[in-house]
Amino acid sequence: MFPRHLSPTLTRTSPFCLFGARGVGKTTVIRDFAGKFSNSIHLDLETASDRSIFNFEAPAMETLKAISFLKGIELRGKGTLIILDELARCPGAVRWATAIMEEELNRKNKERQGTAVHAASAIPLVVATSSSMTEELSRLADPADGLMQPLSLFPFSFGEFLAVMEDPAAMEAFDEVPVPYYAYEKLLNYFHLYTLIGGMPEIMSEYGLNRHLTGLRRLYEKIEERIVGDLEGITAGSKSRDLAMELLQNTYPFAATRISLNRFGNMEKGSREIGQAFHSLERAFFLQLVHPGTSATLPLIPDRSRFPRLQMLDTGLVNYFSGIQKPLFRSHDMNAIFEGQIARQVVGQELLSAGMAGRPQTAAEAGPEKNPSGAVYLASPALGFWTRAKTQSTAEVDFVIPFNDLLIPVVVRSGEPGRLRALHQYVDIAPHAYAVRLYAGKLAVQQTHTLRGKKFFLLNLPYFLAGKINDHLKGFIRLANG
Repeated sequence: MFPRHLSPTLTRTSPFCLFGARGVGKTTVIRDFAGKFSNSIHLDLETASDRSIFNFEAPAMETLKAISFLKGIELRGKGTLIILDELARCPGAVRWATAIMEEELNRKNKERQGTAVHAASAIPLVVATSSSMTEELSRLADPADGLMQPLSLFPFSFGEFLAVMEDPAAMEAFDEVPVPYYAYEKLLNYFHLYTLIGGMPEIMSEYGLNRHLTGLRRLYEKIEERIVGDLEGITAGSKSRDLAMELLQNTYPFAATRISLNRFGNMEKGSREIGQAFHSLERAFFLQLVHPGTSATLPLIPDRSRFPRLQMLDTGLVNYFSGIQKPLFRSHDMNAIFEGQIARQVVGQELLSAGMAGRPQTAAEAGPEKNPSGAVYLASPALGFWTRAKTQSTAEVDFVIPFNDLLIPVVVRSGEPGRLRALHQYVDIAPHAYAVRLYAGKLAVQQTHTLRGKKFFLLNLPYFLAGKINDHLKGFIRLANG
């Protein structure tokens, strides 16, 4: 197993559900986590035999005993891990997980009140994975008051890609702050390759073994087939599924661009039908519709009346299914092709992998923001970007990321700072004077002025440090403050 950044954060203290698109490696991470326990029981809820365990309305503890009996694995209290793989596929398992965790809460409450609890009745830790989101599961894993902590797994980040490439010197240089000057060219070339093939684990593994692009085609298509297969379980009928499948095929060329739902991709459908299909793809974690904010302060509140930007799961899938691998392979600066579209896509992917996006929305916060069927579903951690409050304005900052109590603007652009007009407009209204630019050049700090004369400090970082912006902001802000 290649190391994943998320793995060290998984603890034995509380239940969690690991969400992510099909093929990002959830089951592999969970199986590795199971090594921390004396034994584990793995339930594959995509199989009828394992789903059948939850067909009967039995008390939670009786079902726990049935799991142990049918799987032939002894329950050892807290030494046992129970894995519910693809939990959304079995509503009965979701209800059982809710009930058994409520039992565990009751045990803990009794212990706090000084009531004796028999050690033999200790309940194993229950964890889960899911490649889709349902209403029941969203309540169980609500970030605010759910019984399971929601965690998100994304495709491999650039740092994880370097581990696959087995280049210790490059990995060591990448982890230094600041990165040594002599490592820039090599790391930029690696990042270009990472952007080209993407971060899906099967792709990474194949390329890591053979170092050749030609063998990857069948894997890209296999990954998409699996995602399409998941749509059947989260769409309302064959018409909805077919529309979501058609929409999926049309999304790739629009990655990292702002879109209108009405007649998207020249499809003969209105915004309501297209919106429902997009929602299905979001629930399969294949993409995000990212709505802009108009404020330069926290909290970042998305304005859902404005056109969203489309963030896709993986840049490699975008390149392959858009047919642009060859142009990207020949280009040195990702901003030079498709108006920086691929650069924005891969930067968004890195920000999500590094945890620099906003936290998941709770059911209470979702409020009236519901899908067309009326049910509220939790989202993955969401990216943010900025536009001017003026309705007809085209000024746009590619990303905004929370850092301490600030909302830092990030642009993915070449050119001189004086040409970054949208960034200037953001800085003018921001309560701070810090900004970040990602480009094909080397790390540099500039002191400059907006067009209105406000002094600000610009941190220029090479693309490959997109996932390490926060690490560099600490020293940058100290330097700016003298």
